[in-house]
Amino acid sequence: MKSKFNCLKVAVLFAILSMLSLSASVVASDAGHTLVGGPYPGDPLQARLYRLDNGLEVYLTVNRERPRFFAEIAVRAGSKNDPPETTGLAHYMEHLLFKGSQRLGTMDYEKEKSHLERIEALYEAHFEADNPEERRRIYEEITRESAAAAAYAVPNEFDRLYQAMGASDVNAHTWHEEVVYKVDLPVNCLENWAAIESDRFANPVFRLFQTELETVYEEMNRALDDKDRLIQNAVNAQLFKKHPYGQQPTLGHVEHLKKPSITRLNQFYDTWYRPENMAIFISGDIDVEATMGVIARYFSTWTPAPLPEPQIWEEEPVKGREEVRVQYRAEPFVLLAFRTAKRNHDDAEALMMLDMILDNAVAGLINLNLNQGQQVREAGSFPLLLNDYGVQYLYGVPKDGQTLEEVERLLLEQLALVKSGAFADWLIPAIINDYKKREKTGLESDASRVDLMRSSWIGFEPWEHAFRVIERMEAVTREEVIRVANTYFGENYVCGFREDAAHEPLHVEKPPLPEFTIDPARQSAFAGEVLARPLAPMEPVFLEPERDFRRIEDPAGIVLFHAPNAINDVFSLSIIVEYGTRQDNRAAIAARLFERTGAGGMSAEELQIAWYKLGTDFNISVEENQMSIMLKGLDENLGVSLALLKEMLVHPVTDERTLEELKRIILIQRADAKKDPATLMDAMADYARHGAESQWLQMLPAGAVNALSAAELQELLRTALGCRHYLLYSGSLAPGAVLGQYHQHCLLSDALNAPPPYVNPPTRAPETQEIYFFDREMSQSHIRIEFGGVPYDPLLSPAYQLYNMYFSGSMSGIVFQELREVRALAYVVGAKYRAGARKNDPNLMIGVIQTQADKTQEAVSAFLELMDHLPLSPDRYALAREALLNDYRTNRAGFRETPRVLLDWERRGLQPDPRREWYAAILGAADTDLLESFHKDHIAGKKKLISLIGQSAQLDLDALKPFGAMHILKEGDLFVE
Repeated sequence: MKSKFNCLKVAVLFAILSMLSLSASVVASDAGHTLVGGPYPGDPLQARLYRLDNGLEVYLTVNRERPRFFAEIAVRAGSKNDPPETTGLAHYMEHLLFKGSQRLGTMDYEKEKSHLERIEALYEAHFEADNPEERRRIYEEITRESAAAAAYAVPNEFDRLYQAMGASDVNAHTWHEEVVYKVDLPVNCLENWAAIESDRFANPVFRLFQTELETVYEEMNRALDDKDRLIQNAVNAQLFKKHPYGQQPTLGHVEHLKKPSITRLNQFYDTWYRPENMAIFISGDIDVEATMGVIARYFSTWTPAPLPEPQIWEEEPVKGREEVRVQYRAEPFVLLAFRTAKRNHDDAEALMMLDMILDNAVAGLINLNLNQGQQVREAGSFPLLLNDYGVQYLYGVPKDGQTLEEVERLLLEQLALVKSGAFADWLIPAIINDYKKREKTGLESDASRVDLMRSSWIGFEPWEHAFRVIERMEAVTREEVIRVANTYFGENYVCGFREDAAHEPLHVEKPPLPEFTIDPARQSAFAGEVLARPLAPMEPVFLEPERDFRRIEDPAGIVLFHAPNAINDVFSLSIIVEYGTRQDNRAAIAARLFERTGAGGMSAEELQIAWYKLGTDFNISVEENQMSIMLKGLDENLGVSLALLKEMLVHPVTDERTLEELKRIILIQRADAKKDPATLMDAMADYARHGAESQWLQMLPAGAVNALSAAELQELLRTALGCRHYLLYSGSLAPGAVLGQYHQHCLLSDALNAPPPYVNPPTRAPETQEIYFFDREMSQSHIRIEFGGVPYDPLLSPAYQLYNMYFSGSMSGIVFQELREVRALAYVVGAKYRAGARKNDPNLMIGVIQTQADKTQEAVSAFLELMDHLPLSPDRYALAREALLNDYRTNRAGFRETPRVLLDWERRGLQPDPRREWYAAILGAADTDLLESFHKDHIAGKKKLISLIGQSAQLDLDALKPFGAMHILKEGDLFVE
């Protein structure tokens, strides 16, 4: 379903842990705290709300699904609060708060401090200078001083410390009214988390500013290549001509990025990063009282200070239809924006209901009339309710030959239907049931639970009001929906058109940067104290048959993987058939027609309504070697859902007109996909790997697409499901009941056929290195480096898992540290040694980096150097190994993931649970021998296939030739006609 539903998204004795403290240098306090709310009757999270004496608020909720916790620390200050002359400060702050403190990230802060103060003064002079030559001279001095300061820094120590503790999802985000810092950790690390985070915000140091600034440049370059951000920003700027919602993008303006000010960053921090303007949110396997005690001791040391009076921006009403146009080489796009009510307004729930009546991804007016009816290529809607204003967006993509104005008219017609009350009575109750189901599944995730609490706090919404949103939605009447539709959706709106035309990408010149290295043996005293603290022992829990799953082989040829769901009554069922585009290149088109098929006496639109009333999500997808039909809904409706699926297969209702329109849409989507950098990179990598056997060249040609009939595509689906297949089920029904329902309601013969042979073309192993280049107008270069490995062997698993954690383990791996932290070559960078999906499939080594055009040669050179010559460090290895062991101990397959994990193991010829042996092997690999031998045998010196997309006018292609034989590619080389 749509992202609008994201918002519905073994116990440790903390009483003992709370009595164990770090050394005296890790400051803690016994200051007081007060329970200010919860647990409230009817609260599905049973959250408890506290406030420390300094004003810091804390939201806690218990979830026993895994021995971990997810924590966020939020600040009520985002891009809205940036000074207009230095936009992007809130986002800068997000980056710099990963650089450590006066005790973390430094070997000697007192010696480092004088250099940092000098750097701040120089940046202020650079900010004030207007003469380009003067600015260049100051920047050179900044570079020299930054190199001197870096001599005392321990780069990336924050991330390395968290990696050693077994963290995942170490991240942050900035938005209009918030900056949020997040991490997922083993539950026995709660006090270490409190020590790190309280120090992080109490004593931050904005070190390594120059290289991090360049990383932000790369993030901006990436944003400049984002076709959706381009039109969104243009529409918002027209809708909000005064308010920062439209005038201050989160990343800031390019001209402001070129003139950073550390002094203003400090001012921003001092103004907004105050305990009474911050809150902590935790969900996980916690003891609430003990957790609150830990938080109070560490975070009570923060000092409160008065906050500024809230600023008010009064926008003039939009005057009629206001149009904006942008150009980008991509599919044309329409985005309409209506200004609506702000968050917490009395009309908020009615506006949310209106949005769902328009677009609930299944049976809304836009879904049925425009998407299912194929009136446009794609359309939808989404709301944005912020603290000062709200917005309702509607969007659409035209078909071939259709104008942008026609799409705009069709979108407005759907709004007119709501305004006149032309929507069915069943729709509102069905939407409520949809919300209730999403709420149940959202509560399974710690991150979703935290998101609910944090969103309410950011919006100044009392929690006792926030968790009752569905109750208020249930009270919304069709009359209220009609009223808000007529109140907010008149003739005053912004219409944004994105035209498929050339645009000139902006380019930020590469500045000189200080040279420094990461010494993995360096460690601050503070980090050493945190890591030396004894933790409550935790052991991994592996999957056990009967307790965690059942594998049942049905005589008809079905294999059921069953995982019990003890939390709620929502089932997930996937029907997996080993029949994909490699077996029949018509399969993906058959699946798309299936989504537009009626059943029995129902039209396609009526069938969509039936699915939505039933509360069951239906989806079909096709990959290279498999077809998946997925159902998700209430267990009491499993049988009815399967019966509906059977009706679609046995008695499909479609017509040639629907298929003919689908063919036209598919062919224009193919044409537009050739302009998309991500699709281009996939096609280039597949071509480099498989040549003429690339899946993009094996697609059905346009002439064959046009010759397809509905009957043959329907027969293809029946043929596929007539093959032996897998059922992946998680829910509250017993295995026998699931198989009984399936046999009763699905199209099955007594003996299913064997599926067609599995097809995986061999990966090319070139004798010399090769570069494949595609010329496209872009701000960045997109680079992918890969080579094929040996066939999958489970005995290699411990070695490649150690390699992945050491080389590319999130933000603490060598790739991230060396290419982003030290050299500031990219915002997006990563690598992975990927295991073959089947028993005899080759493994694959992949590296990706997106970098500014004038850094391309340096990026390729540096990445190849790291791949071929692995920097070895026993200290770094020890941290990576401990992080991997902690991952085994605390990251357990949930009931939703278990059936899929079991299928993956079976396809690789493994018996569950192979992780027991892998864990033992990693536990025994105390030295670097296993890592070194794996790199020597499987990585070093391998001939690489390098794919590169960029703008030739901004690149020196001759400078890249030493890295491999250059092949210039055109569209015809990559895509079938």
